[in-house]
Amino acid sequence: MHTMNSIIVIAALMLFASCGSSVDEGRSGPWWQCPPVKAANGLEHGQKCTQDSDCMYGHCFDGGFLTAYTSGIKFCTKNNNCGSGDSVPCSVDGGFASAFEKSISGGNTARTSAEPFKVCAKICKSNSDCEQWNPELPDCIKNSTDYVSVGTQGVCGVNPFN
Repeated sequence: MHTMNSIIVIAALMLFASCGSSVDEGRSGPWWQCPPVKAANGLEHGQKCTQDSDCMYGHCFDGGFLTAYTSGIKFCTKNNNCGSGDSVPCSVDGGFASAFEKSISGGNTARTSAEPFKVCAKICKSNSDCEQWNPELPDCIKNSTDYVSVGTQGVCGVNPFN
């Protein structure tokens, strides 16, 4: 029981500490809108943005696991972790795949969010694909790193482990 209470307190503190951050909003922020609503226009997943209204799904993600937790690198994406059948797959937008934030227990020592993130990222075959899409996400991450779990395809991001 003591351990469970400690976990709840830690999670609450992490959520409180992240108030106002576009990365660590937890399930209460607009980031977790489920299912995500697609606008008539806007930038696609992984493209550089400055504000939420720039993006097709209304979310300009700042930092996070795809940028090796470097704040100030902003890109458009959507929440792909709705659960309960509400998720809208990344593939519906064509050329995108899910990328998962690794857990702390999985070796991710840099994770700052109480909830794991699952976002849409640009599929790539080489670094040049990523550099052309968004120079701030220049690496084609083809294998899971300490921060990112990827499927069978590569996704654009920042890979500090090159």
